[in-house]
Amino acid sequence: MPDMVTITREEYEELSTNAVLFRQIADSAPVLIWLSGTDALCTWFNEPWLDFRGRTLEQETGNGWAEGVHKEDFDRCLEIYLNNFEKRTPFQMEYRIQRADGEYRWLLDHGVPRYSDAGLFLGFIGSCVDITDVNEIKQAWDTQQNISKRLGELAAIVESSDEVIVGKTLDGIVRSWNAAASRTFGYTAEEMIGQSILKLIPEELHLEEKTFIEKLKSGKRIEQFETRRITKSGQILDVSLTLSPIRDVQGTVIGASKILRDISKAKRMERSLLQAEKLAATGRMAATIAHEINNPLEAVMNLLYLIRPTISGDQGQEYLAAAEKELQRVSHIAKQTLGYYREDAAPTLVSLNEIVQHAIAIYEPRCHASEIRIHPSLSSTRKILLRRGEMMQVISNLLANSIYALSGGGTIHIDVSDSESGPQGVSFSVRDNGVGIGPDDLPRVFDAFFTTRATIGTGIGLFVAKQLIEGHGGHITIESSKDIREHGTKVQVFLPSVTS
Repeated sequence: MPDMVTITREEYEELSTNAVLFRQIADSAPVLIWLSGTDALCTWFNEPWLDFRGRTLEQETGNGWAEGVHKEDFDRCLEIYLNNFEKRTPFQMEYRIQRADGEYRWLLDHGVPRYSDAGLFLGFIGSCVDITDVNEIKQAWDTQQNISKRLGELAAIVESSDEVIVGKTLDGIVRSWNAAASRTFGYTAEEMIGQSILKLIPEELHLEEKTFIEKLKSGKRIEQFETRRITKSGQILDVSLTLSPIRDVQGTVIGASKILRDISKAKRMERSLLQAEKLAATGRMAATIAHEINNPLEAVMNLLYLIRPTISGDQGQEYLAAAEKELQRVSHIAKQTLGYYREDAAPTLVSLNEIVQHAIAIYEPRCHASEIRIHPSLSSTRKILLRRGEMMQVISNLLANSIYALSGGGTIHIDVSDSESGPQGVSFSVRDNGVGIGPDDLPRVFDAFFTTRATIGTGIGLFVAKQLIEGHGGHITIESSKDIREHGTKVQVFLPSVTS
């Protein structure tokens, strides 16, 4: 029970006058005002509050007003009110309360303790403001900020992804282009956004893109589709694509998101493994062949030995010696099992001029019969460390290829010269004016089992030649053209000088 205070008649009349004045001011205020007594129950509400609630003062006093508080907010607000009432401390809270039209509105309620002039605690006074519209604006702002944050996070993920992520319209116009796309294709975002996606697609695959678009329009997703794309520099890439339709708020497909992975390395490894399997199979077959033909070769060598006394004349003896040497080389090649077995003999100082001259002597009769002219230019004076048998095999393979390309006659130029610029060594080239090699085939000519000869080619000649040249520390390149006026092929080889 609060302490009893005795006041005079004049003091009572003054309090009554002040109370009337307060209520007049409170009723005309643009806020909702309430009073509570020392028992924490509400004793009075101003006219704006009663109008807001659509109830009488009698209905609202006590705990009547609490009937309109939203059930999800009631316990929380009651705890705040009672804790601060007990401590006599100001408070502020937000809660929903039902308006006269039945709608729940958010109020910001600020309550403070009130005292008499004598310092006697009289209860609390509170003022409320409808903040529903403010909350809606705040919620919309928070939602927008949250969306912006999520979009920023998503953009950061897309930009930092190691995979190419591209957005495009159904017309194939690029709308987004991440950093991985720039690294993979060489185009910046500024160069690609607004451009057609066909810029990245080889011309022969343009129809493929139209098929993709039709599937995307029907809402279908395309997963892990392997195809090819072209970079800014013209390089062709093997890629894996996943395409997903992009929809607007109504669910209509308006574009496509494309995730692309460069699988060129994986494809090269796959081809290398396949090639290795082929080479392993060929090695087993070659070993068998070498074993089977060794005895007939020895028999032929014995027959040549027996026929030697019957041949008269220097030219006949010269041809016989060349035949014996070539049979020895055939036997050695068989033992090499198509390039798997390297020559055991140690390299010796050899003149490349001499090896080329010997190869020309072997192939010249065949060239003469096919109306092919050989023009040698042998200016090298340097001897270099070589395995003679392996280098003879290289030159023979190159000459055989040129002869095949000149089936209707033509010219073969063989040049051997000392290289003085850059690393010292010997360069030689074999150049013909044959049919040439197409640009699609040229990058593959050194691959095992690749050949442009439909029936007689094995596809291992240039492969073996490259292995043998690189085994000597050198390198081999090829140029070719099928142009009507300037057709032909040139193979260039460099072998470094190595001191013994």
